[in-house]
Amino acid sequence: MLLKFENVSKSYGRVRALHKVSFNINQGEIVGLIGANGAGKTTTVLHIVRYLVPDEGRITLKGKPVSQYDDASYPVTYMPDTPIYYEELTVNEHLKLLASVYGKNKKDVDNLIERLELEEHLDKIPDALSKGTKQKLMIACAALRNFDLFVADEPFTGLDPKQIRVLKDIFIEQRETGKTVLLSTHLLDVIESFCDRYIFLHKGVILAEGTKEDIAKAYGLNNYTLEELYLEITGEDIRSFGEESEADDMDS
Repeated sequence: MLLKFENVSKSYGRVRALHKVSFNINQGEIVGLIGANGAGKTTTVLHIVRYLVPDEGRITLKGKPVSQYDDASYPVTYMPDTPIYYEELTVNEHLKLLASVYGKNKKDVDNLIERLELEEHLDKIPDALSKGTKQKLMIACAALRNFDLFVADEPFTGLDPKQIRVLKDIFIEQRETGKTVLLSTHLLDVIESFCDRYIFLHKGVILAEGTKEDIAKAYGLNNYTLEELYLEITGEDIRSFGEESEADDMDS
């Protein structure tokens, strides 16, 4: 087991974002964290990357409380839903900086540049990039770090179908090398084809966890798509799945 949540609760004032959330994530799998806006996905992610501390409960990584890791040894890489970058550095300078910090070679950098089609943007600063290209820069930066767990919050936002395919392949390749990927997303049709397991989060509570087949069997909902399963189990309206990021849990 790589990551373990045990009865994690979090509130923002009077608003309950997570309530006694428990789940496990194993080494070498891709897990989809699914929920509508305000479900608690971003709050869950921010606990994993240690931006938040739970009000109650325990989070461990490789059997060790996440709070006991120092920043340099914490084996988690994070791709936020809103791009974060150094405003004064070009795309190329971002990639060279991370490669030098994490001991990656020129081949590693060049491979990401080619696959994410960043060649024509290497000399641009982030503010000169489109939304989709900023997203691709964040993908490359996250992939250059050393990690056991890749956490991505709405990673497919702003990407065209070709780049979604590339990103899916990158996640699958991480799994094949024994890495673990956690994807927080509302794009269920995108992740249905390659995630190993899913966590259905609804109003801060986990309603289902497992493979698509296991969840369908537990609820007697065979021959449903992943989206249909989620909507049926949670009672959500399809309109609650939106492009906007979850300031989500913070203000729902």
